[in-house]
Amino acid sequence: DGTKTSRTTTMESSYMKRSDNGNSTFVQTKSSYSSSSKKTGSIFDREDESASRQSSLAALERRQAEKKKELMKAQSLPKTSASQARKAMMEKLQKEGVSSPNPAVARTAVQRSSSFGVPNANSIKQMLLDWCRAKTRGYEVSAISSPRPQGWSLCPLVTLLPSQHVDIQNFSSSWSDGMAFCALVHNFFPEAFDYSQLTPQNRRHNFEVAFSSAEKHADCPQLLDVEDMVRMREPDWKCVYTYIQEFYRCLVQKGLVKTKKS
Repeated sequence: DGTKTSRTTTMESSYMKRSDNGNSTFVQTKSSYSSSSKKTGSIFDREDESASRQSSLAALERRQAEKKKELMKAQSLPKTSASQARKAMMEKLQKEGVSSPNPAVARTAVQRSSSFGVPNANSIKQMLLDWCRAKTRGYEVSAISSPRPQGWSLCPLVTLLPSQHVDIQNFSSSWSDGMAFCALVHNFFPEAFDYSQLTPQNRRHNFEVAFSSAEKHADCPQLLDVEDMVRMREPDWKCVYTYIQEFYRCLVQKGLVKTKKS
């Protein structure tokens, strides 16, 4: 059946045999032996190799299945932990009597901030606005008391300083007369111009002084056009915001403003 093979080996030998009386006789001998062995590549070998290969594949598939199972288990752990943590928090609030019977109120109480501590566009805008307020605080509208004439009431007479007209509340109308630009630039470069000579009525002059001084001393490009600023009673807040951002960046490059990174 092709599963076994037999092999027979025959050996022949001959020699001359001389007798005592001087006659010679030719003698020939023959011997043989047989052996059997397994045929290479027989059906048994193929079955053995196939079984070994199937065993290896089965072991590999088993290891892959185990790894896949462990990976799925690892991926499911954080979700389960987070769900359990939220459930435990709700139970704790209910036990302490803090939670409201209204489900909507309860969800609001445990709702987390969507920003997760990362500044968004609105927070950056507010931070820059607060920075402008802080740098122009000495230029804000303030009041002083003057002596009381005789016969007047005991309340002091209050007058406003004519050279202080800065009140930054936004990035639009607060910058319409140019005084806020001048105050911000003058805070960093007080020798650039005489701020006390400026008036809110001379809007064109204020814009020219602020933008040219910022370009000369801070290398800040004039992103805003003086004619456009004069023509608009309330400038576009996006344009003003962009210019203040650029002015701030130039100050950082010159080392006049310190940041966390610097």
